[in-house]
Amino acid sequence: MQDITWATLKRIAAQQVDEIYTRALLLNRIHAIGPVGRRTLAASMQLSEREVRAAAEALKEEGLIDLNTSGMQLSKDGLDILPEVRALCRNISGLFELERQLKERLGIAHLAVVPGDADQDRMVMVELARATNQFIQEVLRENMIIAVSGGSTMSEVARAAVPAPGPVMVVPARGGFGRMAQMQADAVAGELAQRIGGDCRLMHLPEGMDAETLHKAAKLPGVRATLALMRNADIILYGVGRADDMAQRRSLSLSTRRSLQKAGAVGEALGDFFDINGRVIHKSPSLSAELGVGKLDSKSIMAAAGKYKGEAALAAVRWHPPWALVVDASLGRKMLELLDQARQKYTD
Repeated sequence: MQDITWATLKRIAAQQVDEIYTRALLLNRIHAIGPVGRRTLAASMQLSEREVRAAAEALKEEGLIDLNTSGMQLSKDGLDILPEVRALCRNISGLFELERQLKERLGIAHLAVVPGDADQDRMVMVELARATNQFIQEVLRENMIIAVSGGSTMSEVARAAVPAPGPVMVVPARGGFGRMAQMQADAVAGELAQRIGGDCRLMHLPEGMDAETLHKAAKLPGVRATLALMRNADIILYGVGRADDMAQRRSLSLSTRRSLQKAGAVGEALGDFFDINGRVIHKSPSLSAELGVGKLDSKSIMAAAGKYKGEAALAAVRWHPPWALVVDASLGRKMLELLDQARQKYTD
């Protein structure tokens, strides 16, 4: 007997499929932020309190959630079926097909798409971080070295990390810049090390120094030791930013920003600014160039979310194809849209 697709079921009983999908999404979100009250959950999922109340009562009757004074949380039965619930969400929402197309057209075998749009719902970042950590756990072994960049996405990834299978070392993948201390690579590396139960070596260097000063700083004992670890990183974790945003955050000169715009820069990662084809336009003086140079089999994992970063993410994949890519659905669809537009332009 052939498998019945969710598209077929939706044509037969759209209302029932939507109700199943809502309940599945609720279970997934309750697990991510629970214990949580109905009002907070409704606001988080952009549903009415009435819809959340009806779905929650049905889930409670099935013994899948517990309700107490602190709010709703998954029961043991709810936790047991959570992997199937997540697969169901992905099937109904078309994420499996989206993943298949992205893998094929980007040439990336290890790719995950999480539901939602981080531009509209910041809780999507929790799912993005969980999916990123699944790839980390897939390759992480004891005595490995992890290098991690800064930024809000990697900060979320660090908070979602789980204990490592043995002793590991965590180092920053770049120096610090900007005003938000908790987003600096040093801070993210420290958080990640604490969560996975590993050791940590920090950089204590700001980015933005000229090449000569950076070269001298790299000879300092503490920096030299961290740099040696960066060169032998087994896993490299990083995010990507829009070129205009990152140029401003890095306080680049007005003339440099104008040059980047004129040259068509759309993305930035690990100090490199690149155009839509992945061609490097500007390299900021950075120790990130040393990442993994001593490890031919190092694994890079890139995570990004929000269609706002569409061009930046596509450019970053072309700049240095990662071993694994994690995006949210809105960004994944935007990347496919950009690929379709480029193909259409080429055929025209």
